[in-house]
Amino acid sequence: MRRVTMMVAVCTMLVAEIKTAAGQSQEAKVMAAVQQVFDGMRAADPVMVAAVFADNARFAVVRSRDGLPAISTQPVAEWVGAIGESGGRWDEQVYDVDIQIDDNVSSAWVPYTFYLEGLISHCGVNSIELLLNGDNWEITQLSDTRRSEDCPDPLGSR
Repeated sequence: MRRVTMMVAVCTMLVAEIKTAAGQSQEAKVMAAVQQVFDGMRAADPVMVAAVFADNARFAVVRSRDGLPAISTQPVAEWVGAIGESGGRWDEQVYDVDIQIDDNVSSAWVPYTFYLEGLISHCGVNSIELLLNGDNWEITQLSDTRRSEDCPDPLGSR
């Protein structure tokens, strides 16, 4: 009886470890998709950025106008095209990323500071929604907030 109890305990621990490893693996895949956007921005590589977006994905921005939120949207293709024309002057540094996953849906809360030609331009939070398509996490929605005051400087004032 003691051996059976010990075997059940060992099997339970192994299953828990496998589930934890699988969850971390999916989280790493989500983070890789998110990071690919910002690496592609720095490289001014629109193909690299577009590769992680689902067909018909949306890009939305919330800005403050006269103290009130104002929402604007644009097709991802338009935004990706601008990345290609940026000449590598865009550097969006992300930090303290929080990824949540439930089955085939993921949400990433991604604080950022945006540098333009080495100087802080603005900061805020990207809210990124992803869906698992086969083995790939694809971004279906990227929304962000933007402000130009009280921005963290993760690069330490280059």
